[in-house]
Amino acid sequence: MTRQPHTVSPDMPTMVAGPDAVADPRTTQVRNYFPPPRELRGNLNGWTYPAVFLVAVLATFLLAQAALALDSGEPLQPALHIAAAAWVVSYLPMLSATSRGRSRIRIEGARFANDQDALVVRRSLGYEVALVVCFISLATLCAIFGIGTWTGTLTVNPHPPIPPWLAVAVAVAVLVYLCVYARRPEIRRLVLTPMHIVLPTKTSVANMVSWTSIEQIAVVSRNNSKGTIRISRPGRKPGRSVAKRIHAEKLSIGSAATYWLIRFYHENPDLRVELTDERAAERLRTYAVVPEFGT
Repeated sequence: MTRQPHTVSPDMPTMVAGPDAVADPRTTQVRNYFPPPRELRGNLNGWTYPAVFLVAVLATFLLAQAALALDSGEPLQPALHIAAAAWVVSYLPMLSATSRGRSRIRIEGARFANDQDALVVRRSLGYEVALVVCFISLATLCAIFGIGTWTGTLTVNPHPPIPPWLAVAVAVAVLVYLCVYARRPEIRRLVLTPMHIVLPTKTSVANMVSWTSIEQIAVVSRNNSKGTIRISRPGRKPGRSVAKRIHAEKLSIGSAATYWLIRFYHENPDLRVELTDERAAERLRTYAVVPEFGT
């Protein structure tokens, strides 16, 4: 009887991983970004670039007017134009921060940490600084206009139909709101605890939503250029729901990360205890709140 030749098995031998071993790129998961949900893909505002161009042109015009007003004999003239230029220029970093917050961003440089048994996500630093500059320059602009026209030391041609007392009142109101904004951190941050979410608001009144009351977490729509996250909960009347909105593009982690973060802990109530320590921050830092990146 003829002996059959030995056949080599098609199975590849098991390789022992060494220090120089390279992982198979086909199975390696890329964890350097938060993938935007379907509603945010390609969701860049078409008006962003024209708005930046118009703001730059207007700021240049105001600075040129300030230079021409140096010989006017009225010291408040160049100060008025400089304050107006600073107010206009402050919108450039805000537009840049909101545009970046809608796109695919990385976690490096994001402002979030565990604070008092909660995960706290702060706004973008560039947006925060620009907003403060916007408040201060607007208050200065209104104060210069109101005081200058009231005392007759400022001539504005053409004169806008704004009474001096109203301009001064606006300046005082803006400064008061700036003080409240600085003293009330809940206005400008998102807080996640095991029991509820505290949403950022425009006033000092807390906007709190319980995890158990949340019915749906979604992005508003593909046509929404702001990257707003909508949280729906039952209303007072049966069959109706109340929607709470988070302008997540202003947060340092961006809209996509905010969406995946809230959705992850809403769908995994047994893991909400992580929000009291560094585990939630580490999970966010390693992109593990995204289903396809989860461990």
